[in-house]
Amino acid sequence: MLTTLLFAFALAAPVAKTGSVPAPAVTVGDAALLFSLPAVNEDAALRAVARPTVALADYTGVLPGFPAKVVVVHFVQKAGSEAQLQALNRLHRKYSNRGARFIAIVPDDGELSALSEWVESQRLEFPVLRDAHRVVVDRYGVKQFPLTMVVDATGDIAALGAPKDDIELSVEAVIQDFLTE
Repeated sequence: MLTTLLFAFALAAPVAKTGSVPAPAVTVGDAALLFSLPAVNEDAALRAVARPTVALADYTGVLPGFPAKVVVVHFVQKAGSEAQLQALNRLHRKYSNRGARFIAIVPDDGELSALSEWVESQRLEFPVLRDAHRVVVDRYGVKQFPLTMVVDATGDIAALGAPKDDIELSVEAVIQDFLTE
């Protein structure tokens, strides 16, 4: 199943291993690196994990407090990402009751109030996490934005890519296999 997921996601969203776009520091099959970051939209974090910070371990791994079948982690920059985040919000509404979880990570060291206003204006129902010092972005080796990572219930990276035109279809094609099990 992992090979099929990688192939389907890679067709819609390739990540270059060579050439002008550097590959991330992780690959499909690796254990996802753990992180915990503060949520910009604390209300979404409180609904998701009952606190204002969200950790990947909240959803996956050995003893998750809020177990998920699949977690979509979307690394995104603020500029020009509204449509991507709205697409993920639609998927969140459609699949959260079936065990899919969504997290966006924004590397932003600007004024928190400006970032908070931007996130709140979009009315996102899933947590948007602020990586103010780029700790998580650097650990994952994210050099190209957006980058979407799909993590399975055990905490392993099941798909990794940069969805281009239709992030909604790309991500949906991958997560549906996890939700039918």
